[in-house]
Amino acid sequence: QKIMSEDPSFCTDNPPKQYQEIYRILSGSSSSNSDSRGSTEDSSASSELESPIDRGLFLALLERSGLPAGTLRSIWSLAEPADNYLTKRGLFRALALIGLSQAGGGSERQQAPSLAALRALPEAPTPNFGDLASLAKEAARLRRERQPAKMSMSLEELEELDTVTVTLQQEQKGVLVFRHRVYKVTSRRYDSSNLRRYNDFRSLNELLLQRYPYRIVPQLPGKGRPLSGSGGAAFLEERERGLQCYLNLLARHPTVCDDEMLRLFFTCSGEDFEKALRSAFGRPLDEFLTHAQAASVKQLVPPDAVQRHEESRRFAQGLLQRLTACRDCLRCLAEASRSAGAAVAGLAVRLDELGRQPQLQPPVEWAAMSAEADSWAQVQAGLPRVTAAYQAVAARYEDKAALEDSVVASAEYLVMLIDGFVQLAERVKHLKRDHDRSMRNLTDFKKRASSHHMAGRDRWAVEDLENRIAKHESVLQDLEARTHFANFCLGLETQLVQANLPLVRSLLLSLTGSQIVGHAQIAEHWSNCKPLVEGLLQQQQQQQQRSPGIPGPSENRSPKSAKLSP
Repeated sequence: QKIMSEDPSFCTDNPPKQYQEIYRILSGSSSSNSDSRGSTEDSSASSELESPIDRGLFLALLERSGLPAGTLRSIWSLAEPADNYLTKRGLFRALALIGLSQAGGGSERQQAPSLAALRALPEAPTPNFGDLASLAKEAARLRRERQPAKMSMSLEELEELDTVTVTLQQEQKGVLVFRHRVYKVTSRRYDSSNLRRYNDFRSLNELLLQRYPYRIVPQLPGKGRPLSGSGGAAFLEERERGLQCYLNLLARHPTVCDDEMLRLFFTCSGEDFEKALRSAFGRPLDEFLTHAQAASVKQLVPPDAVQRHEESRRFAQGLLQRLTACRDCLRCLAEASRSAGAAVAGLAVRLDELGRQPQLQPPVEWAAMSAEADSWAQVQAGLPRVTAAYQAVAARYEDKAALEDSVVASAEYLVMLIDGFVQLAERVKHLKRDHDRSMRNLTDFKKRASSHHMAGRDRWAVEDLENRIAKHESVLQDLEARTHFANFCLGLETQLVQANLPLVRSLLLSLTGSQIVGHAQIAEHWSNCKPLVEGLLQQQQQQQQRSPGIPGPSENRSPKSAKLSP
């Protein structure tokens, strides 16, 4: 406690952002939680909120510093570790001591760092651990090894795994009836860009479902048949967005993201990718047969796992239903902006046609009937300027629709994730039913064998029943192990869904921002249209004001109409 009270302020009240980021990486807490816990004015209250730092993770951090072993031992003792973990305050003190030692050269002859030298510094020293992104990956791997039943990744860390874009190419490949569309798939993680057919997506999906039957593998958007005209364009756009969400969900899955099949999908540049994928992997073994902890996960599954997962499944079903309705509303919002832009653009085209037709002139007799006979010529001459302004307004509606499309994509991502979770929960539920059915069959065989023994039946019939019992026991043992592994995986996938739920807040913030920006831009361009429209007859009105002998519009009205006019 004495050492704690003598810590400098940058280890307690106001730690640097680098210290807080390293704490977030090592503790596995979200950035928002880390920011909210950055202040340590009350150490007792802070200790209740903070996440402890695992000893192994901190030792991995020390090795990255490049300091001598003796210096690291001194820093470790000054950090005051408690049992097998380190507090947030102890971590900040250790980071400052590491930065101080690195600034001094970090040689064996250098004097060991002390708290007195640390308190004499005017500001926090900056330690150097290399790339923090690689540190985050290493910390996540170590956390998974030490806590296999915990996902230990925040939404920010999941999004850092990869970002995939899918763009439909305009040019079709193939000839005649074999023509097909291709998609340009770009991966930030692999720094790759390749062309893929829809059949390539389908082959990848089939193989991933075989390898990961107890993980969230989202449903692939349907192939269907594009309609003609605007309906076909909308279908292709929706499928393009769905394929992008599909690949991002796979690329940001803590387990599937490192699969060799997915890596090949992003990096293979051959012509016939589907054939290359099938020849390389054939029929892959499912994860239960290859997972290192598949046989020992029973102790990691809580006794009430089935009840918990059933509650999670029902919650996810209700959530899916409502989020799907929200996504449909967002689609309507984007379509409404696009329709409004198309209507304004159509109006601009019609006005342009109206202003560019010289044969569209009023009869000569109109000049004798009214002093405003030449007003149409002035309106027609000013229409091209109004048309250009309206086209600019239409473009702003399109920009607003594009912003709303990004919000729709986020909603589609979340809906696809939760839909995949519901399908996974159903698969695990059916596996449990198969296990229970096999258990009932085994019990029935044992009863029949017992009755055959008591009745003195034929020895061959009894041996046949015993063989069937032995075979059923083997099947039941495999089903039981699979059921435990499936429940273990389902628990991890539940945490994955929980980590992605903050996307609701993010997409609502994006929606609000898109409306603020979009409406402001639209209002600005409508304001630019106003003086152009007002100026259509401005020249004639000025001439009427200069010529008092010519009656103005108000003078030609009847007394009744003049009285009714506003």
